[in-house]
Amino acid sequence: MKQPEITQVLLMAHGWGYNHRFFNALLTTLPESTRNTTLFVCLEAGYFPEQARQGLMVYSPGTNTQDQWVHYTAEVLHSLVLAYAEVPWLGLGHSLGFSKLLDFSVRWHSLLSIHGFTHFVKGDSNTQGTPPRLLSRMIQKAEQNMPEVLRDFHNRCGHHAQWATLDEQTLLTDLRSMQELNAAQALQQALSHGAELHAWASNTDEIVPLALALQCFGHTLKQQNRELHTLASEHAGIATAPARYTDTLLPLLSQH
Repeated sequence: MKQPEITQVLLMAHGWGYNHRFFNALLTTLPESTRNTTLFVCLEAGYFPEQARQGLMVYSPGTNTQDQWVHYTAEVLHSLVLAYAEVPWLGLGHSLGFSKLLDFSVRWHSLLSIHGFTHFVKGDSNTQGTPPRLLSRMIQKAEQNMPEVLRDFHNRCGHHAQWATLDEQTLLTDLRSMQELNAAQALQQALSHGAELHAWASNTDEIVPLALALQCFGHTLKQQNRELHTLASEHAGIATAPARYTDTLLPLLSQH
């Protein structure tokens, strides 16, 4: 039987303290027609080394691997961009993962932020965000006891990832990066090349409050004649209850 053609690529990026398996529940909720015609790729941070090294994970249903993901080095992304240059590329980032997508020179058709942000801490020009002292305190504690910090973070997110080992240095590096993160210009550059922006946020998110999401994305969404998708969901809700998102998300993933 002839395999269906790939009509789009969905490049995903998980947030801090998770890995590619964070998106498993979402993928299983997608219609078969969408799963069969989409190449699913995830930027893997490698926080849990026994599950996956840093690089790319490609979703391959029907393979004999334990969780249907196959690991590749990060350099493979360039080859994928060339191989699938004629189909739309959609970027879906959760939390810190959204800003990580903006590091790549992909000509995006759509950028989808799931509880994401372009800055995380409050500053002179950013009136919304986590107070810098609170993030500094979290970093100091993580330097002493990363497992405890990670368990507490997962509690606040509403979803515990399973792990046996931690790459504590990579977790610390990414945690510290949020102290200075400012991806607003990178987002504008992506949008200037024709990308559409869609963003989801929640008034019950303990990590990325609704006010922060509005400051990061509200003005840009208004320029594109869109509004922020708001829902009652914890920070990791798309991993635990993806159906809450599908009424607005599925049409965007099923149109190519």
